[in-house]
Amino acid sequence: MGFDIFMLGATIVAAGALTWFVLWYFFSPTTDLASQPAPNDPSKQSRSFNSPSSDEAYAALYGDRTHEAAKLTRLVAVGIILTVIVFILGILSFFGTDNNDSWLHAAWIQSPWLQAILITPVMFYCGRPIHHIGLHAIAQRSPDINSLISIGTSAAYIYSLAVCLASDLMPEGSREPYFESVGVTIILVLLGRLMETKSRALSDSSVQHLASLLPKTAHVLPSTNVTDIDCSSAANLGVDVNSSALRTGSLVIVKAGEALPADGRIVSGEARIDESIITGEAEGRYKTSDDQVFAGTTALTGTIILRCTKVGSQSTLGSIVDVATHAQDNEAPVQRLTDRISQLVVPIVMLIAIWTFAIWIVIGPQPRLSHAVVTTINVLIIACPCALALVTPLSVSASVNLGASNGILLASARVLQQGTHIRTLLIDQAVIGNSEGNNTTASAALAVETLRAHDVRTVLLGSSDTASSIEQARELGIEEVIAAVNQRDKEAWVKRFIAESTPGHLVALASDGIENAEALNAADVGFAIGSGIDGMLQSADITVVNGDLRGIPKAIQLCDITVRNIRENFIWAMAFNLASIPIAVGVLYPFTGWLLNPVIAALAMALSSLCVVLNAHRLRHQVIRVTGGLGTSHSTTREPRILSRS
Repeated sequence: MGFDIFMLGATIVAAGALTWFVLWYFFSPTTDLASQPAPNDPSKQSRSFNSPSSDEAYAALYGDRTHEAAKLTRLVAVGIILTVIVFILGILSFFGTDNNDSWLHAAWIQSPWLQAILITPVMFYCGRPIHHIGLHAIAQRSPDINSLISIGTSAAYIYSLAVCLASDLMPEGSREPYFESVGVTIILVLLGRLMETKSRALSDSSVQHLASLLPKTAHVLPSTNVTDIDCSSAANLGVDVNSSALRTGSLVIVKAGEALPADGRIVSGEARIDESIITGEAEGRYKTSDDQVFAGTTALTGTIILRCTKVGSQSTLGSIVDVATHAQDNEAPVQRLTDRISQLVVPIVMLIAIWTFAIWIVIGPQPRLSHAVVTTINVLIIACPCALALVTPLSVSASVNLGASNGILLASARVLQQGTHIRTLLIDQAVIGNSEGNNTTASAALAVETLRAHDVRTVLLGSSDTASSIEQARELGIEEVIAAVNQRDKEAWVKRFIAESTPGHLVALASDGIENAEALNAADVGFAIGSGIDGMLQSADITVVNGDLRGIPKAIQLCDITVRNIRENFIWAMAFNLASIPIAVGVLYPFTGWLLNPVIAALAMALSSLCVVLNAHRLRHQVIRVTGGLGTSHSTTREPRILSRS
């Protein structure tokens, strides 16, 4: 009795001390001021101290995404081969027979040491990037999803080795190793990272393809006066120079079949130009004197002389490349939720494991130490939501691809979350009917109708007089109008709507033209519409490349289904693990004598990851339609209301 009381007291003191240490280590503020993020540095506010993101950590290990994909492919291949063999051995051991002469009863099949030999390379070679990044994050007191995976697989591996060394000391029913769980977990996480990396590498190649559309050579005319120069006679006057040497004001001759080296205006000649990379239209457009043309587009017929207005990275094509690159490198805010969950789950799992051990060592059945060790290891293994690592990147990757296929260019992953909170849309009158048939009144009206069905308030920023603005709003079904708005007023109106909006409800602006860049920047979400995106791509959050206003409700719908998909992924990632934790702790043991079986733990982890992968993959096959609101028509729309400037 005295010994039991002593053990109870010692266990409580030890568990209490460990609990205090875990809470202090992970939740106390750091005293190293140099390691804390600057208050005005939003890029670091989402992470504690100087812990790098997974992308930064993987980049430090492998360099660019192409090399990372190649390395991860090798790791996954090795891991799959070895893990499959371990699985086969595990299955064969269940088919053991009473006939000692049967090959299924061979010692080498029944021995867990063979599994240990096979899975050790998976643990330390294939799992090296996970352990390296995860343990470094713990050392920085900012654990991430890699930390969870490293803890869970390490616990499973150590326990499995203990089974190999002293299985007789383990409780009945808990004498099977977890080696297959180690392999499955590491391979699934690496496979998810590989899928994300390959998707981003493919996007990189798409961006590089866009950049390659800019010709390396341009035919520059030495004369600055082309009034009397005929394009056909000037064809031989051009001097070939590197496109990077072009300057604003340079005169360039472009022949049929050649790509334009810069943005500019035609000063002589005429041609049919393929602008599909800008507008999304497959058919070429006829261009003549004083028309604007864009770098990377191709002259299908005719010869033109253009005066450069924007060159290199300042061109529309260069801006598209910059925006696409930024979008790939940008982390979605919802990804920070995964980081925060990981930062909380690691210490919580540790605390559950500590007190699970303490309870079993004090009141558990004999052999108490063995039961305490088994249940503690079970908690560390099953509480690790490994599928959490796949939740955001797979959905974001699928969403970006889905958006691109619908003519929607996202400037950042952040806008996917913002788009779901748009409740007010200001539509610049200039974007209606400015895209040569792409944005007809009928398509714009359908867009407005669809937005109303999604509870988005639409307001027309009319540049014309009151009567004309009201007539335009009536045709589109817009119920609120601001008339005679000049360029200077647009930014002020955007800020006013933001100030008056309900917290959490965002204000968006749909506009075009470089002169509207400041207003787009002021909006919570800026939509650049169509070929008027020249110079605005750095200001817009979403670009509708074909100029069709129906792209706006499509973009909002894309944001909605992506965020919903991510939330569903979170449920799948956590559900199996949360349901299994009580079993891992051993709550069923007093009633049934059951402790968590290794097969159940492996199945729970595999199923949660598989569900996340399949659910995210559904996004790639989503169809985004603009159908308007059921039972809503322009005939039932109220007379447009003029909003006062006061």
